[in-house]
Amino acid sequence: MKHVTALSFVMALPFLLCAQDFNDSVLYQQNQKILQLLENNQVSTQIFLGYRYFEEGNGNFNEFSVKRGYITFQKRLNKYLGGRITPDLTVDKEGDGEGDLEMRLKYCYIELREDGDFGIFSKPSLLVGEVPTPWIEFEEKVNAYRVVASQYLDDMKFFSSADFGVTTSVLVGGTIDDDYQKRVSNAYPGRYGSIAVGVFNGGGYHAIEKNNNKTLQWRLTIRPFPESVPGFQISYVGAHGKGNTNLYPTWETQSGVLTFESRRLVFTGQVFNSLGNHEGSLTDSLGNSFRAKGWNTFVEFKFWNDRMSIFGSYGLFRYTDNAGIETEKTREILGVAYHIYRKNKLVIDFNRGLTNGVCKGVVELMFELAL
Repeated sequence: MKHVTALSFVMALPFLLCAQDFNDSVLYQQNQKILQLLENNQVSTQIFLGYRYFEEGNGNFNEFSVKRGYITFQKRLNKYLGGRITPDLTVDKEGDGEGDLEMRLKYCYIELREDGDFGIFSKPSLLVGEVPTPWIEFEEKVNAYRVVASQYLDDMKFFSSADFGVTTSVLVGGTIDDDYQKRVSNAYPGRYGSIAVGVFNGGGYHAIEKNNNKTLQWRLTIRPFPESVPGFQISYVGAHGKGNTNLYPTWETQSGVLTFESRRLVFTGQVFNSLGNHEGSLTDSLGNSFRAKGWNTFVEFKFWNDRMSIFGSYGLFRYTDNAGIETEKTREILGVAYHIYRKNKLVIDFNRGLTNGVCKGVVELMFELAL
């Protein structure tokens, strides 16, 4: 009996080895498929959290807060086609879910791009879906303190940072030298500038379309001295359409912006003129838009081997309603940042807004986590 068992084992051994090889082969193929799926995938997060102390009128309160949480998934299918989806986590401030962390989509689009040159234009890109708008996307690459506040024209409701629609962008004159891109910034690295144009619903990514109008937005940027002052750029920014209400209020915004970026110093200076805004809220009850004019500036100075920054911003705009009553709004920001690693930083800031002398301010200790 023992001899029969041993003989059976010897005869079955080759089949067991073949089965093991087959299983190893299947496992290898499965692993390769997983690696192929993960290839060219990018997953990143950006989280703003910390402690905030508010002062409003004669009262005050404080809270630990998660301001924002972004999770970005990007995939390149090939060199021409890709996509992105970015959920946005924020605190629900109204309705039955007030106080809850709610999730909404900030970006959800497909991208068509070509990395070649076409005359004076380079690397054209086309985004379709829920996409970034031309100006705010550019400005966020210059002013890296979204952890503190939205960009000024976004915060004042003249633009939205994202919207449903289609946008296209292109670099002008090839790309700036690699040394500048490595030391300072590789965002929109057109040697002589860049262009972005889009058509959108107009209400922004957090609003539904309330009329049949589509809005045109654009950014035309030139880099006049790419050799001697590569960080200096001039932008003309605008929007043409209707505010997002069923009264179809006029929305026409134009802005001129100077930006400068270097390893130690970042500066933006902006003037703007707007008839109405993207929300349709800068109007009377009949939908007649008010004319607003203003300006905004931002500066950051880096020191201690780029570990520390002092930054500040000041913005102001005025408008007069049909009754002749003038309203003035200002925003003041002053802060200091400790840069931990790449985009990760610890920020202490004071942010104050005034409307005709009525003040709302906040002192924050915020942490930006970027993975």
